[in-house]
Amino acid sequence: MEDISPSQPWLFNLRSSKQLVGLAIFSTTFTDGFLYGIIVSVLPFSLTFRFGVPEADVPFWISISLAVFGLTMILGALIAGWIIGKCERRKMPFLGGLSCAFGATLLFMLGVKPWVIIVARILQGLSAGVSYTAGLTLLVDSIESHGLGPWIGFGLSGMSFGVLVSPTLGGIVYEHAGFYSVFIMGLCVVLVNLVLILLMIDRKTAANYVGQNDPTNYSPLRNGKSTKSAIANGKRRLPTVEDGDPTTTTPLLSQCRETCSVVEKDPSWWTIVGGFLGNQRISAALYGCLINTVLVSAMDAVLPIFIKQTFHWFSGATGAMFLNLTIPSLIGPAVGMISEKYGARLISGVGFTLAAVAVAGLALVQHDDTSSKVMACVLLSFVGIGLSTSLTPLVAEIPRIVNAVQEERPDTYGNKSAVTEAHMLLAVAFGAGTVLGPLLSGLAFENLGWTGCTAMLGLLSVSAIVPVVIHLAPNPKGL
Repeated sequence: MEDISPSQPWLFNLRSSKQLVGLAIFSTTFTDGFLYGIIVSVLPFSLTFRFGVPEADVPFWISISLAVFGLTMILGALIAGWIIGKCERRKMPFLGGLSCAFGATLLFMLGVKPWVIIVARILQGLSAGVSYTAGLTLLVDSIESHGLGPWIGFGLSGMSFGVLVSPTLGGIVYEHAGFYSVFIMGLCVVLVNLVLILLMIDRKTAANYVGQNDPTNYSPLRNGKSTKSAIANGKRRLPTVEDGDPTTTTPLLSQCRETCSVVEKDPSWWTIVGGFLGNQRISAALYGCLINTVLVSAMDAVLPIFIKQTFHWFSGATGAMFLNLTIPSLIGPAVGMISEKYGARLISGVGFTLAAVAVAGLALVQHDDTSSKVMACVLLSFVGIGLSTSLTPLVAEIPRIVNAVQEERPDTYGNKSAVTEAHMLLAVAFGAGTVLGPLLSGLAFENLGWTGCTAMLGLLSVSAIVPVVIHLAPNPKGL
């Protein structure tokens, strides 16, 4: 009979299931994408009438706010990586990140000075960095390696879905219900995410409520992995005496504990991070994620301005145009399944190629006529397909590469999973891309025009193809 603690929480099996964990991560990335998209759709218009910014200075403030968001996202990722590495408890970083998101939304809603936007972006960036680092680490903890792709795609599709619906909803609500209603809607999204995080029970907490001696108990193996497989994938250490009966206190076991505490010394944070950055496979995947984010944030920065100047559309129509860019990103779970079979090298390479051709083709959109509008919609759809196709396989590939690297160099990385540090670097890449995207696109748009801006973004997409194709394995098993 299963040895279950009498203090087991309410609805324990549901709350500790990988399905609820996946839903909580989806909700977290959705919240980040939703709040991000609201700001993108509303800020160009609210800066002028609410914050008193001259029309000519609007692009500057948009670019600065996005750059601040990216920089603080990097900081948030570093903080979350350090905290999770020390305590291995995922819920506290989540709650801290949601608190920052709630505060940022309040500031956007109540502020009337431009500097308030910067403070709000700082809080929003911290929230994003913490959420992605903790969320992806928790997802990898809960899902078996061979089925990780679809779950990564599902988790990241929350961000895509949030960015998808928020510009449209934000623009429509802004036009019909006013400025405050937009951010009240955002606060409600944060509260729903908070409820899911509080309901979720991560695997380490769940293990405390189940008997340790029953072979059917809750463990990282409940998804069907063997002990040997879990150890090989870096999710579980080799059994030590602490895994046995906690009431045993013989001198021999005490001596073993002392010996293990000396031998199993984990490597330093700098050793792990430096080793990962020096690894060609990890660096190629991170660079691909960086360029992907550069392209996304660049479009977020210049596309609303271009649409307003060229088509003379307001916030509602501008938000609707973003649907062409974001709807294709919902194919993330399907892309994850395909990449499980064909590998990240092929799928991501195809994605970056498609994105490069489509974003460069946007240079042909120059006039306020029907054909230009149709062309813009079609090309933005292909850009969205390319970006989603390139990102999901890379994010799913990173923990696999980390596990393979740890097996190759156990003397350097130790036997404790370093997936948290890898996801911290991934969130840093996201943050850096959010900084570089608006900066590069803003400079190109101002000095080279729309044609020069799209050409520059196309070349950046091409630059990601080479390292991805050269350094990533041809299939998930070829690491």
